Amino acid sequence: MSRQARLGLVVLAGVVLFIALLFILANRTFLLSDTYSIRAEFNRVSGLQTGARVLYNGISVGRVEAVQLPASPGLPISVAMQIKDDAKHLIREDSRAVIQTDGLVGNVIVALSAGSSSQPIVAENGRITGVDPFQFSTVTDKMFESVARFDSVTITLTDIMRDVQSGQGSLGRFMYDEGLYNETVLTAQELRSALGNVGASADQLVAIAANGAGALESVIQKVDSGDGTLARILNEDGMYTALLQSADQFEEISSNLGAITERFETAAGHMAVGAFRFSENMEALKHNFLFKGYFEDRGYLEMAPFEIREQAISETYEDLQRWERQLYLRELEMDRREAESGGASTTPASPNPSSDSN
Repeated sequence: MSRQARLGLVVLAGVVLFIALLFILANRTFLLSDTYSIRAEFNRVSGLQTGARVLYNGISVGRVEAVQLPASPGLPISVAMQIKDDAKHLIREDSRAVIQTDGLVGNVIVALSAGSSSQPIVAENGRITGVDPFQFSTVTDKMFESVARFDSVTITLTDIMRDVQSGQGSLGRFMYDEGLYNETVLTAQELRSALGNVGASADQLVAIAANGAGALESVIQKVDSGDGTLARILNEDGMYTALLQSADQFEEISSNLGAITERFETAAGHMAVGAFRFSENMEALKHNFLFKGYFEDRGYLEMAPFEIREQAISETYEDLQRWERQLYLRELEMDRREAESGGASTTPASPNPSSDSN
């Protein structure tokens, strides 16, 4: 084979290899696939770069097209993603985008979660909810804080054990003071003796209960055998019939007593009416002209209410007439004094003859 032919084969092989690599890279970066854009917003992205893979349940379905900085502090970071049209029907409006690490120390990727079939498909340039990545530094900070607290607790326990070994504090005195140990032993012995006494008392109570149970059993046996009054009442039909008859008689006596009580109340009412009428008759007898003097001498006569009122009115009228005569006389005296002093004489008004006659 000539030199030109070999050179042509090498060039052809290089072109084929270049085209194959180009198709492989285009397939991996979805340059030759139909895609559509979606967005997600995050507070932090943990080193997410443009071109990072987008996975759906572990399957590569797209890539990160752009990571855009926020317009002002406090706003979220917007991440634009290109998703293959083949996976478009899987991305719903309630799907979530989670930033994860591919392996323990791998690249940062975006994982999409499956949405609900009842939710609509995300439209072109639509937004889905972004979930911030897990920060390992937060865990390490909390771990360091826990270690620091454990160190402080260890130091405190060391101080406590040092005090206990030196005999300080209640625990140290209890462990190293022989007096406290002896008192504890004596207390345990006294408690044991007290428990023994309680056990003996409990045995006595059990014995008393057993005796009571035996006595009750003997009484029950006597009742069953028909001995005694209670057994006769319980076992003989005649005693039961007699008790029922006694109860009926007692009920009849109670009804008779009720009737007698009602009659006594009626008689008491008649007696009260008779006493009231007798009192009226005696009052009329006091005012009779035949017996009035007798009752006055005995001091039994009392004026009726109307007589008391008439007497009061008469006394008031007499007082008014007396005051009228006194005023008339004073008026005459004043007229006389004015006439003697040379003043204009004034003829006094004539007195009321009706009042004078009264």
